[in-house]
Amino acid sequence: MITMRHFSAFEFYHLLSKFAEFVLPQIQENRLIYVEDIAEGLGSGPAVLVGLFRGRNVGKQLVLAACE
Repeated sequence: MITMRHFSAFEFYHLLSKFAEFVLPQIQENRLIYVEDIAEGLGSGPAVLVGLFRGRNVGKQLVLAACE
């Protein structure tokens, strides 16, 4: 059996201050670790999108686009 669930961040907006109270000290003490997977250039966007659905990214997926 496959179950698909969703949530909206707005459903939890009332908990934002409690979350910030807990997380901000963790960030200030460098105890919160996160990973960003950064791809460079808008040309990599389509491949990154496909990779998201195939589970190829690690952490937060970003596409770095710079104006020259």
